[in-house]
Amino acid sequence: MERWTLGDDSSSDINKNKKKDDKESDFILDGFGENINKQNNGMGQSAVPKDNKSRKKNYNSNKGTKNSSAKKILFGFLFIAAIISIYYIFKTFYPNNNIHIKIFNLKTKLYRSKILPENNLLITGFLSNNNKFPIGFVKLKCKLYSSKNITLAVKYIYAGNLIDINKLETMSNVSINKALQNKNGKNMSDLEILPQHPIKFMVVFLNVPTSTKNFSITVSHFYAIKKK
Repeated sequence: MERWTLGDDSSSDINKNKKKDDKESDFILDGFGENINKQNNGMGQSAVPKDNKSRKKNYNSNKGTKNSSAKKILFGFLFIAAIISIYYIFKTFYPNNNIHIKIFNLKTKLYRSKILPENNLLITGFLSNNNKFPIGFVKLKCKLYSSKNITLAVKYIYAGNLIDINKLETMSNVSINKALQNKNGKNMSDLEILPQHPIKFMVVFLNVPTSTKNFSITVSHFYAIKKK
């Protein structure tokens, strides 16, 4: 993950080789019990010889085992098919988020609200769509770290939302968060981002921890707009 020290003004492609933190869950198919026919008591002596009874019992046992194995294989194939279907559905609505999206010209500024005696951190930057198709609803994940790389705070905001610094100093925390989480972006700027047409973004960390050393910004998700 690309990280920046506070005050840096640099550009970088975000998470070119991003790896997911989520671990796959283990799924275990329930076994199926075997139904083996048993001899009934109190029916008298059977006309079937002992050896034939033994063979019949073994045959039923083997048949039950084969049926159980066949069911397990069938459920295994169905499970794999379901996982593949879910994967492709997920990829359709949540494409590989960080490929061909560039975040650059990052700037930081500490300021104090006129309403609350807190030190807030303002980070601004630009996002460039380097794909060959438009994208929209770009959501950014912003994190603050200590000098020991401990995560101190996490924020999610949408690109295209901007607040004037003079207005920012007089706004409540609730109003700031609501404004920066507008999915459409200011003036609908996050609805359709054309290739090679950068848009600006802003994130505000309220009451920023004093131990903050650096930060990172990654693309949480976006939607690809592929026109017919």
